[in-house]
Amino acid sequence: MTFVMKYMKRIFALLCLAVLLCGCKEKPEPGPDPSAWEDTFNGQLVTKLASAYDYWVTNNSISPTIRWEGVEVHVSEYARAAIALVLKMVDEPETWMDKDIAYPSATFSLTSDNPFLPDEVPFTAFVQLLRNQYRSMTEDKAVMLNMTIPGYEPNLSTTGLVVMLYRAMAAYTQDNSFPQTIGTWEASYTHATTNCDISSPVVKNARDAAWTKAGVTEASTVRQKADAIFRYARDEFDYQYYSDTEKGAVGTITAKAGNCCDLSHSVVAMARLSGIPARYFHAQCQYSDGEYGHVVSQLFIDGEWVMADASNNSNSLGSVRFTSYWGLHYYESLPF
Repeated sequence: MTFVMKYMKRIFALLCLAVLLCGCKEKPEPGPDPSAWEDTFNGQLVTKLASAYDYWVTNNSISPTIRWEGVEVHVSEYARAAIALVLKMVDEPETWMDKDIAYPSATFSLTSDNPFLPDEVPFTAFVQLLRNQYRSMTEDKAVMLNMTIPGYEPNLSTTGLVVMLYRAMAAYTQDNSFPQTIGTWEASYTHATTNCDISSPVVKNARDAAWTKAGVTEASTVRQKADAIFRYARDEFDYQYYSDTEKGAVGTITAKAGNCCDLSHSVVAMARLSGIPARYFHAQCQYSDGEYGHVVSQLFIDGEWVMADASNNSNSLGSVRFTSYWGLHYYESLPF
């Protein structure tokens, strides 16, 4: 009996020692939660740039500043930081949020001439552009003002670059990953601009009349909607000769007449109201009887920009009467 009691006491003592040892050992601190990147220095830049994309969509303009870590940061700085951060996120997908981003000092100017790509490009091509930009910031101390995405045309301005950075971060906040493709133009080419008031009842009534005349509904294809709008402007509105814009979309629809600028305003407004991206084509165009400056609306249909020249009744969607052109400019908002 005595032996059993001694044995039990020894076991009890060992158990107590084990408890004491376990109790004295400090528990390891939990590691960083990869899903909580929004609260990090780098993560805050991602969410602020995503919000700036909302600003772009709403206002059709670049956000001049963002508030990052309690400080108002100008676009000339946050764009450089975003270039460096996207590259870090691509190269270090598991740890990009751990160490605060650093980026080179470099000059930056916000340019907008011809800023948009006509179609989306692979995200990998965009990343290569960012690597070229980072190299320029490091070696030349400047952000390239006009740049080409490798393998794609046309050149991209810094406005287009910033919009693509916005869109990349907006996609990341939604999916925790970057998109497969990325572009620039959606917000710009579907919004109201000067002389293109898509909220006007005059524009809506004309668009509805165009659709009704062609038997088009919301369920129709983009091409059917675009063709209905083009044909209505071509057939219902007269061409008048004068320079530059005089009436805008609303005035042209009301008067049922206009020059190439104003007829383009009417087509662009009705198309954008319908959710069809539309822009202005302006160039010196060669006709059989001479050279003229000419403006044509272009509509984005089935992955390509299609001419919609309502100034000549013999035109069809996609056809024009000039044989060549030079001095080409694309505009989201016609400046004259």
